[in-house]
Amino acid sequence: MKTAVWYTSTFLVIFIYLYCYLVQFIRGAEIRPQLHLHQPLLRNRLGGAQPSSHMASLPPVIVGAPSHHLGWPSAGSSAGNQHPSLQRHLPPLPPPPPASVFSDYLTPGNMAVSSSISVSSSVSSAPVHPSVTAAPLTPATPKPLDFGYHNYDNMTAWLKHFSASNPDLTALYSIGKSVQGRELWVMVVSSSPFQHMKGKPDVKYVANIHGNEAVSREMALHLIEHLVKNYREDAYIRWLLDQTRIHILPSLNPDGFEVAREGTCTGGQGRYNARGFDLNRNFPDYFKQNTKRVQPETEAYKEWIAKIQFTLSAGLHAGALVASYPFDNTPNSVYQAFASTPSQTPDDDVFHHLATLYARNHATMYQGVACKPGSPSFPNGTTNGAAWYPLTGGAQDYSYVWTGTMEITVEMACCKYPPASELPVHWSEHRQALIRFVGEAHRGVRGFVTDGNGRPLENVAMKIKGRDAPFQTTKHGEYWRILLPGYYRIEAYKEGYEPVEDDFSVTDHHATQVNLTLFKQVDSKNGFGTLDDVSNYYSLSASDEQPNKRHPSISNKQDVPHPTGLSGLLITLRSQMDNLFANLFG
Repeated sequence: MKTAVWYTSTFLVIFIYLYCYLVQFIRGAEIRPQLHLHQPLLRNRLGGAQPSSHMASLPPVIVGAPSHHLGWPSAGSSAGNQHPSLQRHLPPLPPPPPASVFSDYLTPGNMAVSSSISVSSSVSSAPVHPSVTAAPLTPATPKPLDFGYHNYDNMTAWLKHFSASNPDLTALYSIGKSVQGRELWVMVVSSSPFQHMKGKPDVKYVANIHGNEAVSREMALHLIEHLVKNYREDAYIRWLLDQTRIHILPSLNPDGFEVAREGTCTGGQGRYNARGFDLNRNFPDYFKQNTKRVQPETEAYKEWIAKIQFTLSAGLHAGALVASYPFDNTPNSVYQAFASTPSQTPDDDVFHHLATLYARNHATMYQGVACKPGSPSFPNGTTNGAAWYPLTGGAQDYSYVWTGTMEITVEMACCKYPPASELPVHWSEHRQALIRFVGEAHRGVRGFVTDGNGRPLENVAMKIKGRDAPFQTTKHGEYWRILLPGYYRIEAYKEGYEPVEDDFSVTDHHATQVNLTLFKQVDSKNGFGTLDDVSNYYSLSASDEQPNKRHPSISNKQDVPHPTGLSGLLITLRSQMDNLFANLFG
């Protein structure tokens, strides 16, 4: 006769087994074995498979977008390995503002970290269409944004009204819809809001990816208003908007926000999307297979950043006060949760600088004080993501590995959804950091890559020697890479062309311009033809049906059977343990 212990043990095993499968079924996740996928090192992307030739186009919803295009910039001076007979002379940018205009942004908290605040006079400048630059700077007339929380309807109404009132500096578009059909709005703030400015970077802020982290949503809205209202009075903001296009997505998870509750500092109500998925665990992962079913919000985000090559980015969260940087994951995330160590990228020095700059420009983040007794403290207000806690499927790792964007995560407040009365304090603490961070897009190296006839080359694989983190050129042959002061060598490769290398140096006060020319290999069969239409690559026109094809076709989808028996139980338990640790720590 079997003992009570045997019956109890059997019951517990069956209960845990059924519970794990039931949770997976309810959440909609596909249970698959954790195959040891030996993804190629980042360096293999430099000479590996060519980017996918087809991607679903992004049909943006535009509010008042014009249909004009920009032309290719006039010929410019070639740096690097250009043939002497094919040297081109690009017109210089307007001189940067005098150092005195930045005095308001140099406070004791940030003096230890310098920010790139000017650009070299040799950097190319794209001509701006007259209908953009010649538009009269009409004063903003909408009602000032109040320090309160704005639900989806109120946020949408304010964004539309504000954009319509400031057509010279803003453009409102949607990258897609949430599960419940809410638009995922993005506001472009720039002196060229409807047109990409060739040679000048695009930067993005993405807030409210977790619906209950509502403080980030309001900070994004106030940033939009502040940039526009101060364009004429603040010389630094004016320079920033003249040299950069800033895309601000106030809420990637509008469905979750609608069910979250003000005053709730912890917990998960509203964290997930309408199907119960954590959007910041829903992206392809460099280290592990992510078996979570892709959600509409995630898919829209992926298509968006595939279409526009962002140089710099920050994801805005809440629940702590720290600037976190990649990698967020490691090959052994379960064990890492007990003994966390950093998981460093090839650009660790740059990421540490970006996080430190944000923390030092915040009123208190750089002090690294723990939110409450027993919670972690962060020296200098920064942390490597995996050193804090590892997670699979995060947005910042995806942006870096798949698109080459330098992205950090900013945890903006200890309370995820603080009372509205505290919002003015949070805004005053973050305002300077949010503005100064954008300026870092103008640090490092930039340039154009052309063929022997001076035509721009798209999808040229670029790499800084010694840093196995490739990036690629845009349709206009542009590239950008944020680097700290030093000496570097850049490498450029495209099938059918002779590879090129060039040495350059980076200073602390301007971006270095390095233009490269690739000549076709002898007897090459490469079919790269003329590129007659080099206009409007980043235009927000709905007629733009040609997405950026610069990133490799990487998929975590596999046709494998669902596991059963003991192996299925073990696989499911491990998956649940990963999710448990991720939810417990953030």
